[in-house]
Amino acid sequence: MNTNTPTNPRPQLETLACVNERCELYGQKGQNNLSVRKTYGKDAIRYVHCDCCGAEFSERKNTALWNTKVSEDKALAVADHLAEGCSLKATARLAKVHPSVVRRLNGKVGRHAEAFHAERVQELDVAALEADERHGYAHDKSQPQWEAEVIDPLSKFVVSHVQGRRDEALIRRLLEDAAGRLAHPQRLVLFTDGEASYASLFPEIFGQAYRPSRHGDRGRFPDLRYRIPRTLAHVQIVKHREGQRVVAVDIRYAHGSQRCVQQVLDQLGYTTPNTSAIERRNGTARRMSAHQVRRSLAFARRDDTKVALGWWGLTVYNWCRPHRSLRLPLAEAEGKKSSGLGPRPWRWASRTTRGPFAMSCSRQSSRREVRDNLT
Repeated sequence: MNTNTPTNPRPQLETLACVNERCELYGQKGQNNLSVRKTYGKDAIRYVHCDCCGAEFSERKNTALWNTKVSEDKALAVADHLAEGCSLKATARLAKVHPSVVRRLNGKVGRHAEAFHAERVQELDVAALEADERHGYAHDKSQPQWEAEVIDPLSKFVVSHVQGRRDEALIRRLLEDAAGRLAHPQRLVLFTDGEASYASLFPEIFGQAYRPSRHGDRGRFPDLRYRIPRTLAHVQIVKHREGQRVVAVDIRYAHGSQRCVQQVLDQLGYTTPNTSAIERRNGTARRMSAHQVRRSLAFARRDDTKVALGWWGLTVYNWCRPHRSLRLPLAEAEGKKSSGLGPRPWRWASRTTRGPFAMSCSRQSSRREVRDNLT
């Protein structure tokens, strides 16, 4: 039995669940089916036993820190610095670890964040979406690596995130991924820029497919066509520039009725169609990733490094940071000089109920809770 004193307080056993998919209590917390068999390591990590199925596993199983040798304090510091826009080398200097440790942890938290997003972001009920792309590079400027995202302007929640070359295939992946995460994909208004791929792919991905009747008994059947319901619309905001300045903005109602668009605008509090939410998100994302900073030579050496940073930054933005633009009523009235509106620490890397990686974040959690859910 290892009797090392833990440097960080361990989470309560009631917050853990069995990770054996064949167990009857798989993924169910607070069932009193877990017991500690031993502890190991400087952080006194517990090796737990499930009384229901007999499986034994580390409490780090299915977390971002699974099979990680670095201490939790340093792992937290690495994740903190990466989410604040530090480069991998700068993070290694600040956290006092080897750059290979930062690269490995970056890949782990990136895959962890992507799996968490795929599990949790399902059956969303939204009235509007905004889509846009932001340029970036991998290796050098001859190899562009764009990031494309879809955001809900009402909640500022990023629904979909893809990376790759800016072409029709990237836009298709983005829209198909977003449509697959919606509960009602034919009840929304999509706001985009003037990219032609949005207008051509929107009816196919969001519309209702039908096949016209064939005239006569011979010949091939007509190709599929797509019908746009009255509850579905697509608006393009086309910006005309002279150099770096926007001199004019055209609003194109590409698909659907303007009445549907106006109803959504009233709900959002907008007077005219715009993509302000995704534009602000683009600026925030560039500050959260060293490889997205404009006019920078800090290119990612590998594509997977940039992809992992993108997913980690997205997860911190969605689940861990309070959005000042959101207006929520307080449970208890507070004075004008309230100190409860300041930034709060975030929480990352706890378990999901399935898959090789796991994560659960809260915008209102302490650093102690961060450690509890990391390990």
